[in-house]
Amino acid sequence: MTVRLDAQTSYRHIWRLSWPVMISNMSLPLVGAVDVAMMGHLPDPAFIGGVALGGLVFNFLYLAFGFLRMGTTGLTALAAGAGQMNEVAGIFLRGQMVAAVGGFGLIGCLPMILSATGLMLDASAASLEHMQTYFSVRIWGLPATLANAVMLGSLFGLQKMRLCMVQLLFVNMLNIALNLTFVLGLSWQVEGVALASVCAEWAGLMLMAGIVLRPGQPLQRAIAKLPVYQLFSTAKWTAMLAIARDLSLRTLLIWAVEAILLAKAATLGDAELASLQIMLVLFGFIAFGLDGFAHATEALTGQFIGAAHPAGLRLIIWRSCILAGAAAIVITGFLYLCEPVLLPLLTSQAALLQMTAEIWIWGLAMPVAAFLAFQMDGVYVGAASSHHMRNGMILAFGVFAALVSLFDRYHLDGLLSVFILYLIIRGIYLASFLPSVLRLATPEQSR
Repeated sequence: MTVRLDAQTSYRHIWRLSWPVMISNMSLPLVGAVDVAMMGHLPDPAFIGGVALGGLVFNFLYLAFGFLRMGTTGLTALAAGAGQMNEVAGIFLRGQMVAAVGGFGLIGCLPMILSATGLMLDASAASLEHMQTYFSVRIWGLPATLANAVMLGSLFGLQKMRLCMVQLLFVNMLNIALNLTFVLGLSWQVEGVALASVCAEWAGLMLMAGIVLRPGQPLQRAIAKLPVYQLFSTAKWTAMLAIARDLSLRTLLIWAVEAILLAKAATLGDAELASLQIMLVLFGFIAFGLDGFAHATEALTGQFIGAAHPAGLRLIIWRSCILAGAAAIVITGFLYLCEPVLLPLLTSQAALLQMTAEIWIWGLAMPVAAFLAFQMDGVYVGAASSHHMRNGMILAFGVFAALVSLFDRYHLDGLLSVFILYLIIRGIYLASFLPSVLRLATPEQSR
């Protein structure tokens, strides 16, 4: 596949791929905020608790299949870079098969899931009842949620970022509109919040399938020409499942880091727990802001490795890191200047405001500490080198777990300092293996 080096590695091209992801990411927190607002207008706080717990269980199941989006992106970018559209189609269909089996299989396990979560979650009877009501409806959207993840992975890998933006904005805005209709208009309470998400996910899947798979589109043509034996190739399935194993372990450890932080903060007191949760919410917004560059890096890394173009790969890694680093500095400056405005938006409690202000400096450090980890994740996703991501996460988690119990004596400052170190280790570890990624783009390795 011929690559125009000047056009494909320019800062403008990287930005063109990044900004649609940033825009669509901005809509994600709005959905959660509307869910809370809808339940907040009901007479019992258990409604909010039930939706929060139900969302926690659903997100855990979704994260277990997080490899569908990232794995599909990397493999698709590599195949597209090599000009192998048949394999792009195969990757898409294999991912959709896993999404269907996993999604509908978990629906079949609904009674067991409800029984297990009821035993594991320590909450009031009312909150647990609302959780079960929410989850019993919400799980019917899981097959569509997983299928949408595969769709996004394919579109990212093909550098169709604006179509990704269309899908994400459509799903999230429809979710909000249906929330308002079902809860405020029809008084469906918890069921309405869950059903809004289910309808939005299925509608988003149908919309994108109609756009991407309509006759004459490149992916549709490739699917039509794909030999059945290639779809069920043992080697292709083995490669996909190896990536799934590595990325699932990585995701589990990321989840464990935040769970340990919250558990440690909870032992310090309710105010400390709430303050740490505010910092993690802040970190989520920072990640949304930097993710666009990481997604662009995924697609471009796979393209240049697939096209056997090490010079282009080297340029794209360097330039995307410069852009992400600059964005991290801008975000840090914004957080520093806007602290007096942002903090009151996050909480109105005076004691909590003061406590969070005292640890705000760690929030200022987060963008600079995290951007390299995010960018390196993008490189290794695009290279389909999931074993390095797994190993880096194991190392970072090991250091975090070893230090967090030593530093919790310093209260929230200690916990957040270890979290910052964990982010830095992730980035440095992966950066140290960049020569191995560059070798993947040499013609001898690409054959």
